[in-house]
Amino acid sequence: MQPDIISDIRKFNRFYTILLGILEKQVLDTGYSLTEARVILEIGFMRECIANDLVERLKIDRSYMSRIIAKLSKDELLIKESSPSDSRVSLLQLTPKGMALFQQLNEKSDEQIAELFQGLSQTEINEIHASMLLIQNKLDR
Repeated sequence: MQPDIISDIRKFNRFYTILLGILEKQVLDTGYSLTEARVILEIGFMRECIANDLVERLKIDRSYMSRIIAKLSKDELLIKESSPSDSRVSLLQLTPKGMALFQQLNEKSDEQIAELFQGLSQTEINEIHASMLLIQNKLDR
């Protein structure tokens, strides 16, 4: 791969990271890090899961995931229950407080994207959307 292409991709990654505020200590003024927020969102989207599902989906170290789950449990955002089919496995679900945060994160994320695209024409939005889908399809192996 050509060095100038690598440089441009890295430059875009830095630009987009800053644009979305990913490096901020808290995401979307929630008091939670991006990783913690992603865990909340993933559990909310799946409704119920096990920690291994999250580790695989988010590509996070198991011990780090365990610490995140412990923190979110302590904050009363999620509960762990034994699986009826395998007592060695804990099912994770959001509590009502966790569901409220999930909905807040979801809404704020949508608002952030809408604000980001404000002022662009529908043609420009369509071009960016198509480019993003192309990138995702090409890199999702």
